[in-house]
This record gives sequence, C-alpha cells and structure tokens, in this order.
Amino acid sequence: MRLKFFAIASLLILVAAMGTSAVPPAGLGTIGGQVLNAQSTSVAGALVTMQASEGGRLQTTQTNEQGRFWFASLPEGQYSVRASDHGLVSEWRQNVWVAPGRETDVMLHLRLRKNLAPVR
Repeated sequence: MRLKFFAIASLLILVAAMGTSAVPPAGLGTIGGQVLNAQSTSVAGALVTMQASEGGRLQTTQTNEQGRFWFASLPEGQYSVRASDHGLVSEWRQNVWVAPGRETDVMLHLRLRKNLAPVR
C-alpha cells in the first residue's frame, strides 16, 4: 500500500514539475503571423526577419508549411518584421508592439521589390 502511494505521489510531482517548465518567463511576449503571396496563398519556407525598433535583437526564422512563423520570448517593446522569398519581399511592418504574456499577430504580403511603397 505504501509503495502504491509513493508511486502515485512521485508521478504527480513529476507531472507538476513538467507543467511548470513549459510556462514562459514573466514579462515576455510573442510575435506570430503568416506570410502570403500576391494571390493570398500561404508561403512555406519564407524567411522572416524581426528586429527590435531600437536596432537590437535581430532574429530570423522560416515559415512552416502553412506559412506561419513565431518569434517567442521577446521582451516587451516595439519591433519591425519583414518577409522575403525568391526575390519577393514584404513591407517592413514597423512598431509591432509586444506585450507580456500575449501573441501579436502580423500578416506579411510578398510583392516584387519595385512594387513596394515606402513605409511611413
């Protein structure tokens, strides 16, 4: 009986410890989104670049098979995000605000470089 109690108690402690390790650190947020082409179809394998507005923390990632991307564990603040794929680029999405404990969603549309208007 004691062995059964010890086994169940150990299992519960292990499950509780595993659950807390997946919790993101306090004060951090996420930028997530999707990259689309001119036909509004998702783009797999596009390169997405993210940079803090003050110029630091440059990061890159690739979109998944559904054209989705994520930058996790970001400190609160403003960021700029852009995508590119095979000579196509998106506009820079500037002033993307990251709030603690939240995901900020961004849609990026790929275009030919010459068709991009300056972002103000």
